Amino acid sequence: KKQTRVVLEHCGHIDADSIKEYIAIGGYTAFEKALFDMSGDDVVKTVKDSGLRGRGGAGFPAGIKWETVRKLESDQKYVLCNGDEGDPGAFMDRSIMEGDPHRVLEGMLIAGVATGAADGYIYVRAEYPMAVARLKNAIKQAEELGLLGDNILGTDFSFHIHINRGAGAFVCGEESALIASIEGERGFPRVRPPLTVVKGLFGKPTLPNNVETYANVPQIIIRGADWFKALGCPNNAGTKAFALTGNIENTGLIEVPMGTPLREVIYDIGGGCRG
Repeated sequence: KKQTRVVLEHCGHIDADSIKEYIAIGGYTAFEKALFDMSGDDVVKTVKDSGLRGRGGAGFPAGIKWETVRKLESDQKYVLCNGDEGDPGAFMDRSIMEGDPHRVLEGMLIAGVATGAADGYIYVRAEYPMAVARLKNAIKQAEELGLLGDNILGTDFSFHIHINRGAGAFVCGEESALIASIEGERGFPRVRPPLTVVKGLFGKPTLPNNVETYANVPQIIIRGADWFKALGCPNNAGTKAFALTGNIENTGLIEVPMGTPLREVIYDIGGGCRG
């Protein structure tokens, strides 16, 4: 009740280990649309117009990052997915990776089309073994169907996704520390500039977003920017997943439109404090 499920709509309703079930509910049609019916500029414009902001905490407009990486000239670009969810009691990204892994891959594929990147990296906490296993399985299935790899669906677009497991360092949730960790260095934030989008992974332009941000993208491409903007409130479109934990009647994962008052979240959805 009182929830609007966009990112979590399929979690628990489909078999997360089956690409066929994901395709049966419309999976990968957004990627197909981005690949065949839209240009990279069209995809970037749609994401920008939607008002999608990064769901990792900083809330930076995703479309501006996408546009910056697209415009930069480079022999190699990267799409980076931050799944290093280190906050105590938080399990939103974990649930998306475990419950709907193909949706994360599809969001990254669309980002690849938009920015001209050929490689994607997902950085996952090692404490999430099921998320790692399901993502690996999803990558394998997508490669077998020709949705990942070289010359995808007979086009000249190639995209490969790699998984890196974090060793549990909280600091690696910060993108420059995360990049250092993938490169084999000690996870330690670096001073900016240069920005990650300009000089990120292996010194190349890199698009960093978190799991929930990428999981929003397929529906934005399918339903359009105006649909997404209609959810939420001015300057903060869409929904946000939250983990309700602690001394509350209904604990668990919820998803509500941006701008929902905390009172509604705690008392109406959460059932209020125990006792």
